[in-house]
Amino acid sequence: MIKMVRIDERLIHGQVALIWSKQLGIDRIIVVNNKAANDPILSSTLKMAAPDSVKVIILDEDKAKVLLRDPRIGNLKILVVVNSPKDALFVAENAEDIGKVNVGNYGKADKDGEQRVKLNDNVFLGEQDKEALRKIIKLGVTTEYQLVPDQPITDMSTVI
Repeated sequence: MIKMVRIDERLIHGQVALIWSKQLGIDRIIVVNNKAANDPILSSTLKMAAPDSVKVIILDEDKAKVLLRDPRIGNLKILVVVNSPKDALFVAENAEDIGKVNVGNYGKADKDGEQRVKLNDNVFLGEQDKEALRKIIKLGVTTEYQLVPDQPITDMSTVI
């Protein structure tokens, strides 16, 4: 079961690897990112950042589409990590059951030249980002901002 999809530009790092993994009680982290899947150095770095008790799988979208539809993942406790709302939408459209989408750190790095608006100190959203999040919400998936588990939750549908 996919307990959470986390949008975080940094993919796997301290907050994801230690805090969220423990909070969610996961045994797998699946990174869905074409760049990471095709970069052996980045893949190795991401795997090293995860706790020893958690298996990390790094997939491009084609392979992720197959895995996300495999009924055997229902027996696992999975955190899916992506680095954009567009990628989170891909997961939401291709997975059977998602606990929620969590927006963490996103939008500080200018990747595509799109104008972004500051939501808070950690999230900056452009119109394409907002549209992807709206589509996720329309699919019935709880979508919220929460940097770490002990901070308050902001329902994204109220701020986009």
